[in-house]
Amino acid sequence: MEEKKKKKMIALVIAGVVLIGGVSVGTVIWANGSKKENKTTETRKVDLLETVEGLEDKFYVEVNTQGTNFLKGITYDKKVVKEVLVDTSNINYEKEGTYEIVYTIVPVDSKMDPVEKEVQIEVVSPERAEELKKDGHDVITNETVEEDKKQEDSEKKEEESKDDEQKPTTDNSGSEDSESGNGNGSVASGNNNSTGSNSGSGNNTGSNTGSKPSTGGSTSKPSTGGNSNQGSQKPSTPSHTHNWVQQYTTVHHPEKGHNEQYVIKEAWTESVPIYEMVEREICNACGADITDLGQGGIGEHIKNHMLAGENGGYHSQWNQVQTGTNIVNHPAEYGTRYVVDQAAYDEQVPAGYKCSCGATK
Repeated sequence: MEEKKKKKMIALVIAGVVLIGGVSVGTVIWANGSKKENKTTETRKVDLLETVEGLEDKFYVEVNTQGTNFLKGITYDKKVVKEVLVDTSNINYEKEGTYEIVYTIVPVDSKMDPVEKEVQIEVVSPERAEELKKDGHDVITNETVEEDKKQEDSEKKEEESKDDEQKPTTDNSGSEDSESGNGNGSVASGNNNSTGSNSGSGNNTGSNTGSKPSTGGSTSKPSTGGNSNQGSQKPSTPSHTHNWVQQYTTVHHPEKGHNEQYVIKEAWTESVPIYEMVEREICNACGADITDLGQGGIGEHIKNHMLAGENGGYHSQWNQVQTGTNIVNHPAEYGTRYVVDQAAYDEQVPAGYKCSCGATK
């Protein structure tokens, strides 16, 4: 008998071990199957660009147009997209040309990377702007910017007026109910005229009957609390994005030049005669100077006058006679004058950027 009991006990122990082992094996199989299922689950990455509407591929802007809002008309799903930003610092609104702005779509999920989209901006002349308008293209000008601002102001005022209308009127009964801790008192429902809900709290009944009838709440507030909250929610509007406009400062550059010499009179040579008082022989008949004829010549000259029946004499006198020449060299004469190398001018130097909101960088 004792041996049979021992064998029976051993059999029960073995059965229990097998049962426990089977359960454990099953548990392991189930756990491994769960991990395998988690690993094979695919995670779908949301395409942020598909959730944003209103993004254009290209803009035309008339030169010298200021205050353009490149976020106008852009909407997005706030459950997926946190915000949309735009960088316009590369645009020179004062010079015609093609530029690029960069939109950055920031996801709500911080584990996802933002997505950028580059858009071309062509700054055109007024003449080119008119041609584009005739071809059916939209061109951003100062006039369209002013119209957009007026429309935004009008929509903002209309939205504010709607918010004011949707705000609940001051209700003492509602505040007293919320203070007393009654859940039904804080949410308006279709059963506001029922005395059963109000009688749930003695304090609530007293405050309602003392200050305002229960029917007053239903006439000044929508019947469903959830609907009133949804009606007061503002539509998704993009946050302000800086529209950076290049700023300039005027730098005056003075005139530059130098002094230089110029010729007033060229160099020249002067011949100055030299005079001396010399005794000369003068004919009495004709007054000629016969000194250089010599004795023979003088005699012949006088003889001819005598043959002609004229006075044949001569006399001596002192005369001023050029005896030589003095050469004088005169140097050139110079003057000094100022010559302009570069005229004075004003230069427009970049001085950072400024947004229409007053921010600078």
